[in-house]
Amino acid sequence: MNAFSTSLSALAAVFLLAFTGCQSTKTNPTMSRFDRADLNKDGKLSLDEANEYLVLGIFDALDKNHDGKLTYSECVVEGAPATVKWFKLRDANHDGVITKQEALDYGRTRGLAKKTFEKINKNHDGFLSRQEVRNYYGDKEGSPF
Repeated sequence: MNAFSTSLSALAAVFLLAFTGCQSTKTNPTMSRFDRADLNKDGKLSLDEANEYLVLGIFDALDKNHDGKLTYSECVVEGAPATVKWFKLRDANHDGVITKQEALDYGRTRGLAKKTFEKINKNHDGFLSRQEVRNYYGDKEGSPF
């Protein structure tokens, strides 16, 4: 694993643990982070919901001009070939732009949140409860809720 991949994995873990930076924060900033990630409002997070929250958080952080798409110049760091590979893997139709849908599709396929999700899901029911997230995050740095 190269430095870029390691950094991206760390960023992914931060987004999952902290539940910050998601696009939906713009629509209701008073809603809890957990509730913003809980797309179907069933009081628990599925792996798909965690992945979507994570992907959109990373996407929004990279989308410097906030136009809803990622360009090569927004993602690729000069002299860092891993960033070129990162971009090309996500640009599914090779048009030089990563749409949110392309990013979400890649995230679902790769299961970006999977390892952290499995660590948090102590009862192994395939969902994260608010308490499981609090317990896990609290063990690390203090609860975000």
